[in-house]
Amino acid sequence: MKVKLLQRQVFYKVGVIEIDIPNLEESDFTGVHQYLMDHRDLWADKLAENMDKCPLNHGFGICDTTNRWSDTTEETEYLYELPNGNGGHI
Repeated sequence: MKVKLLQRQVFYKVGVIEIDIPNLEESDFTGVHQYLMDHRDLWADKLAENMDKCPLNHGFGICDTTNRWSDTTEETEYLYELPNGNGGHI
């Protein structure tokens, strides 16, 4: 009798870049979110290039150092962080 053995191993990467945006109120999450969505050309390619250089880590990545990852149903998640420590999802 043959028995099939399977293993699923999960790896993740976390890319980080910084960009300059106009001075918006740090409490204006809607304004920051909308600016990032409207100006994807300022960050999308740079973030993708950064991801290529990042090492693979074991696990799902939900509990990495940012402690902000929360969307366990998605394969990719985008966040932004403001200087005051606040932020949100893009």
